[in-house]
This record gives sequence, structure tokens and C-alpha cells, in this order.
Amino acid sequence: MAHYIRKNLEKGEKIVFRGRLHWTYIYKYLFASIFGVILAIAAAITACKTDNKIWYYVGGGILFVALVIYIIGRIIRTRTEFVVTNSRFIQKDGIFNIKMTEIPLFKIETVNFEQTFWQRILGTGSVELVGSGGTFHRVHYIKKPQLVRKTIVSTINQYSLASASNEKKMD
Repeated sequence: MAHYIRKNLEKGEKIVFRGRLHWTYIYKYLFASIFGVILAIAAAITACKTDNKIWYYVGGGILFVALVIYIIGRIIRTRTEFVVTNSRFIQKDGIFNIKMTEIPLFKIETVNFEQTFWQRILGTGSVELVGSGGTFHRVHYIKKPQLVRKTIVSTINQYSLASASNEKKMD
């Protein structure tokens, strides 16, 4: 999964946490696909009742479009990845057009966590990273968001302790 990110790591940088988006990220695609399947079934029933073969082709076309919509949603979900390394947060989006967001851990001031009641039931949520200067980056539909937040905060703390230890050695 994180092959692209792994290839772009700095020397000595290690992945601490590898995350992915929750399945609910594709709910729009899933509902559109289910609606398409229902329409295809309705077309098949109409074809049986009217004895008109054109409805079979209409139903088959709708079923094909529903399958394509579902596959597109799955591809989008699986091609969005993020990692926490020992020095930064990295998120990669896209397949052909790739967008990478990188935030050095020492620039992160606050890690906010948000989860609605339904997201708690489904095991998803959002994590927002607030950096120095008021910049922020939010990742929605994260699988196990509390674990992601905890990992980021503990990695930031370890990074801060390592930096402070190196500064003391230089003095």
C-alpha cells in the first residue's frame, strides 16, 4: 500500500504508523451502486413481464454502470494512504495525479480529533493537525482515528525528547 510513500522517505526515516481510510469513505459510491442494482433488477422484472428483450439490455447496462461506480470508489479509497514517520506526517492522494501532503512533526502544535455518535459506532472519524502559523490539515473517514491521534501525539513527544537530548549533548 505505502510503496509510493516508502520510496520518498528520507535517509534514516522510519514508518511508525500506516493508516488507511475507513470503508465509509465510499458510501456515496456504494449507495449509487446499490441503487443501480435495484434499477437493473426492476428492468429484468419488466423484461419478464412485457416479454421485451430491450429491458434485459437496459438492465445489463445499468448493472455495468453500477459496477464501474463501485470500482471507482474502491480505487479512490485504496489509493489514498497516510503514514506517520519518526519525523513527519505524510498523506498521498491519487493514482495518476498524485498529491502529497507532508507536515514535519516539530511543526505540529495540536492534534484534534472529531467523531460523531454514528462514526463511533462505525469506527471512523477525523483527525486535524494544526501546525505552526495556524495551518491545518484534516483527514476524514480515518479507520481507528483515536489510535491515529495517539500515535501522532506519542511520536511528536518522542521526537521532542530526542531533539532535547541532542541539544543537551551539544552543550
